[in-house]
Amino acid sequence: MSLLRLAVLGAPEVFHDGSRLTFSLRKAQALLLYLAVEGGMHSRSKLAALLWPDSEPQAARTGLRTALTLLRGLFADSDALPSQQSHLLSRHELLGLNPRAPLELELDVVQQAYQALRLSAVHTEQQRTALVALFQHALSLVRGPFLDGFWLREETGFDAWVQQQQNQWQVRLLQLFDRLSSWQEEAFELEQARATLTRWLALDPLSEEASRRLMRVHLARSDAVAALQVYATLRARLTEELQAKPSADT
Repeated sequence: MSLLRLAVLGAPEVFHDGSRLTFSLRKAQALLLYLAVEGGMHSRSKLAALLWPDSEPQAARTGLRTALTLLRGLFADSDALPSQQSHLLSRHELLGLNPRAPLELELDVVQQAYQALRLSAVHTEQQRTALVALFQHALSLVRGPFLDGFWLREETGFDAWVQQQQNQWQVRLLQLFDRLSSWQEEAFELEQARATLTRWLALDPLSEEASRRLMRVHLARSDAVAALQVYATLRARLTEELQAKPSADT
């Protein structure tokens, strides 16, 4: 069975058998993303209500069947035997992704790094080196916020789920950027620290801690001009944020 690979930290990307998939039905893509991230099995009625909340139950179930048909067509292997299972697993009323089918999801790597971060306290230099490598690999997979720009725009449960996931993963990613850049600064790995902090600020432009740390790194590299530019950029962004608040509240 061919590999299914999903990238969800940034605009979603789905690859099957090495080819990037395009979806004629946005809710079919939303269904796949939800099943991949959540894992496990989910009732058809729950999924139908999640994606088609304004439809009658029968119409929502019809929409779900249409989405499943589209996904099965996209996952079809031309050289697969009829007896081989699909990436999609259906058990009576339950649907999910087949845990035995090859699947890569970059969230799994990031979650592994985050769990290591939470467990790490006092450790040897060798352990720290291994953690740095793990964090660097995990953060190299990050292209942006969770499902950046992907919404159904229908006040669906799916959009609420995306918002919740965005908040959760933002917190985890910022903690990883914080710890990694701190270690790199302490080790005087200035170029690596600069790269990590630049990516941290791309994800969280208003982070004062990331900006202060990046200014210190630039100064340690004898680049006062770059340090001043970081300060000016942060000040401009904070000013814009303060000016935007009154209009947003009215």
